[in-house]
Amino acid sequence: MHEALNTYLEQQERNLCRFLQDLVRIPTVNPPGERYAECVSLLEEKLKSLGMATQVATVPETLLRETLPACADYPRLNLIGRWDVGAAKTVHFNAHYDVVPVSGQWRFGPFEPKIEGGWLYGRGSADMKGAIAACCFALQALHACGISPRVNVEVSFTADEEIGGDLGAGFVVKQGLSRADYAIVCEGGAQANVGCGHNGVLWLEVAVQGKAAHASRPHRGINAFENMAALTMELQKLKEAFSSRPFTPPSGRAMHPTLNLGGVFGVGPGAKVNTVPALATFTIDRRITPNETLREAERELRAAIRSARRVIPKFRAGVSRLLGIAPCLVNHQSPFPRAFARAVRAVRGRRTRFYVTAGFTDMHFFVVEGKMPAVGYGPKGENAHSVDERVQIGDLVETAKIYAQFLSTWEG
Repeated sequence: MHEALNTYLEQQERNLCRFLQDLVRIPTVNPPGERYAECVSLLEEKLKSLGMATQVATVPETLLRETLPACADYPRLNLIGRWDVGAAKTVHFNAHYDVVPVSGQWRFGPFEPKIEGGWLYGRGSADMKGAIAACCFALQALHACGISPRVNVEVSFTADEEIGGDLGAGFVVKQGLSRADYAIVCEGGAQANVGCGHNGVLWLEVAVQGKAAHASRPHRGINAFENMAALTMELQKLKEAFSSRPFTPPSGRAMHPTLNLGGVFGVGPGAKVNTVPALATFTIDRRITPNETLREAERELRAAIRSARRVIPKFRAGVSRLLGIAPCLVNHQSPFPRAFARAVRAVRGRRTRFYVTAGFTDMHFFVVEGKMPAVGYGPKGENAHSVDERVQIGDLVETAKIYAQFLSTWEG
């Protein structure tokens, strides 16, 4: 292990935090995809300062309009950086720079990052601009200490993971913009947990149709809201069934499928307090464990919605898919994950375990489309997608050490 790298990164803690604060101050909120160009410009400047070759891959406007018509006025940009040392193998680091919208009452302004008690607060600090900062400073440490990586290094800082990643990491991989042999997705594992996979996800929107009528004569209408409420009660039966479908990952702690109803819900045009609602909509978020398939999960959900007609009078509903990502699982016993786990143990001095995250990440693009062995690993954060999101500063430094030490020893 190169102690010079560890010493350098410990000395750079303040500068690492300042760089992360600069990133958090840029509200790259998605949807719709705000201020992407500003963030990419800052990141490109950082990579160029480290002597890396850079490429900004802009998603063609026609593809953007076809894929995300509601966000067509917000360009999608992906930054790729390369450090070619003439090695036989290449390792790719990936992290997304988009963040989810803000809600609730924060201790500090969500885009006014503050440090308190060893934590850095702000939207995106944990998910996942902290990982971007750790990655950049790992590369900076190698550069500053004159230690050449044992492999070629690629990085991609990508758009749109928060809405599925098709025009972010998916675009980078499918367009052949990565020439790597291995991938480290900088989330999906932390501290002693090395990520070896993630759950899949299915997002559906359900539109329950009714019939409008005057509220004083509700019997002349069909109340779409009441039928929606009845449907959500019927879907609770699926949650009960999930308890008998465990998946046991390498960590040994059983996981189960989950169902979240009504992340977004609403009514149709003409809604008014004295009108029987003619339309009610809600979303479904179904998390799919690695022992399930996306196809079967969707079939089961659609069948459950159709069967509601038998118990809900005058029930009609349409279902549309918003997003579908299959679960991803890599062989944690293969050489690449085991080598990365050794780097984690060397820096942290703790036993590691392989871990499957309940969320989804961009790992599947590299594993399925890119045919790369991969791991997921980043700094410890809390309250992602929630109020007072924060990342542990000491863990930012430890994660940067792990990235740097791995690159200085792994030869592929």
